[in-house]
Amino acid sequence: MNNKLITLTNRSLVLVSGKDSEDFLQSIITIDLINNDEEMLSSCFLSPQGKLLNQFFVKKEGNHFLLDLHKKSFQTFMKKMQIYKLNSDVDFEEKNDLEVVVCLEKEFQGSFIDPRNVNLGWRGIREKRNDRSNSDNYEKKKISLGIVEEGEDFLSGEFFPIELNLDYMNSISFKKGCFIGQEVTSRMYRKGKPKKRVFSITSNRNNKQGDDIFLETKKIGKIIKSYENESVAILKTDVLPKIQKENTSVNINNEEATITVHIPDILKDYAI
Repeated sequence: MNNKLITLTNRSLVLVSGKDSEDFLQSIITIDLINNDEEMLSSCFLSPQGKLLNQFFVKKEGNHFLLDLHKKSFQTFMKKMQIYKLNSDVDFEEKNDLEVVVCLEKEFQGSFIDPRNVNLGWRGIREKRNDRSNSDNYEKKKISLGIVEEGEDFLSGEFFPIELNLDYMNSISFKKGCFIGQEVTSRMYRKGKPKKRVFSITSNRNNKQGDDIFLETKKIGKIIKSYENESVAILKTDVLPKIQKENTSVNINNEEATITVHIPDILKDYAI
């Protein structure tokens, strides 16, 4: 059982305040803050071209908001916010006295179910302590669910959010109206199946981030995140009918290998 709280030391917390904070965030991020009763939300900040620049959680704190994002994203995110806020009454403050904790098995005081997937357990923010814990079980759980995160697993601006299945993870509102990158995102959503999506896979070898996957001579995807023989890969959706058989023969990093692609219920339309 994984009842212990896991401290995520790779997260930064930003307090967003000021009388325009809600309207400002509402206008630039992918989730609907105003017409949403949930206290913790998953959201993204996109480029005008619709690529995912930053991925974060938003926790409502009265008239303020706490953003939970990856440490590697903090500096570039803050610079972007200073550009976009213009004359809005919005302030951003890093909260070094707080930390993010998760628990896979049970609720804890002040926690909220992970809005992306209930199987990721509960997430909360607390005053920083000296407790340190191993997050391997949490990372393995994310891999098994096909979940990857900007800052940790891929570069800012590398993928469209729909390619990362965020349209199925309560991270994009298609009803709220305008946000940065909304036009491209909505067009991809209306067209249906994108050319690429991420999937959890198992293999007969230990893969590493960045390994290319070939079917015969055609590159069909690459490994984004891996732990031993379990990985998350971004795959071309048009080849899925050819690789859904268990232990399909492929080539990974110039070596013969087999993979089994796990298609979750949310993507059942891709199953043959």
